[in-house]
Amino acid sequence: MRVTTAFNRMLALEGARVTDVAFGAEGVIVTVALRAKKPRCSGCGTPGLNIKEHRAKSWRHLDLGGSKWFIECMLRRLYCPGCGDVYEQVPWARAGSPYTRDFEDLTAFLAQQMNQTAVCRLMRTAWRTVGKILQRVVLDKLDHDRLDGLVYIGVDEVCHGADRQFLTCVADHQKPRIVWAARGRNAASLQAFFDQLSDAQKASIKAVSIDMSAGYEKAIRAPEGLPDAQVCFDPFHVVKLGAEATDKVRRDEYNRHGRSSTDTGKWIKGARYSLLKDTANQTNRQLLKLAEVVTTNKPMYRAFLLYGELRYIYRLPKEEAPERLDAWLAWASRSRLKPFIKLARTIRKHKQGVLAAIELGLSNGRLEALNSKIRLISHRAYGFHSADALIAMIYLCCAGITIALPHR
Repeated sequence: MRVTTAFNRMLALEGARVTDVAFGAEGVIVTVALRAKKPRCSGCGTPGLNIKEHRAKSWRHLDLGGSKWFIECMLRRLYCPGCGDVYEQVPWARAGSPYTRDFEDLTAFLAQQMNQTAVCRLMRTAWRTVGKILQRVVLDKLDHDRLDGLVYIGVDEVCHGADRQFLTCVADHQKPRIVWAARGRNAASLQAFFDQLSDAQKASIKAVSIDMSAGYEKAIRAPEGLPDAQVCFDPFHVVKLGAEATDKVRRDEYNRHGRSSTDTGKWIKGARYSLLKDTANQTNRQLLKLAEVVTTNKPMYRAFLLYGELRYIYRLPKEEAPERLDAWLAWASRSRLKPFIKLARTIRKHKQGVLAAIELGLSNGRLEALNSKIRLISHRAYGFHSADALIAMIYLCCAGITIALPHR
């Protein structure tokens, strides 16, 4: 009697009532009846469709007292011109789902906090079932207006799987969340995102930050992309190129002086961190090594100065950056250091994007933080069978979705 009363209260606002409670081998089956009303398509919500037949359908509900609970109801099967043969819409379950909304919402909430194996044990479901539930919840809960009003966005790739597959992720710089994700990391992958945007949504985007990926830049600058938006190259990747050029100069000197077979080669090998670390963070031993570099190896010292000046450009007021960058490019071009001559050509080619990042103060730091969270999600699950399952988890955990618990 108490069970019937409790379910009647739960279903009262959903246009149904309990007619029977039976205890079977699989669990407790609660039979309910829908109140008389015009049926709607469970897929698109179209009302007034032709009724083909009546058929019983059951849904798994939240467990109670260690027993599985099911809701069973006699539904009308309809013919929808757009969806085909479907059941009528019921308020306690999503279309095509064998689970109630409460069950799916609780499963999705737990998946945000723990790995899917633990969720399977707690909810007593199959591993693949949890993945399908997450896809349905994300489709229902994901903000469909998240692409409206974007101004500054960032694009980056994240690796997943043992065979090193990649996803392209697009994040909103003004809100810490992923707004779009798909397979691949080339121009076609990013173009798929632009194809989903309306003309008004494209017009609102003022700048896009990327690492110096030719594929992403090609998609952004294409006529069907965002030709009017500024492309900003992530400062970390620009400075990283400077670090790689500095280390290349050191390795060239190391090879020229006989590698580890000579005392000079051993000394050069130990100078790596003295050249690459900020002097404010170096130990006394590293500073002494740097002082030796100043007096004994001019190419390495010149590389150290060029690298330090490149980093310093990002700390200057944005009004001074163009002039200092031009001076740096001229210095690097005549430095007689091949790695820096090559780097100067690369930065000169991407000069507009480098200066745009300084002017707008944009970087991919937020995206790198979200990518770390995505990698943690993947590691927590010990990998995913498909990219679609990982993308659903990315939206669930990184797109600002809030799951309301059933008892709330």
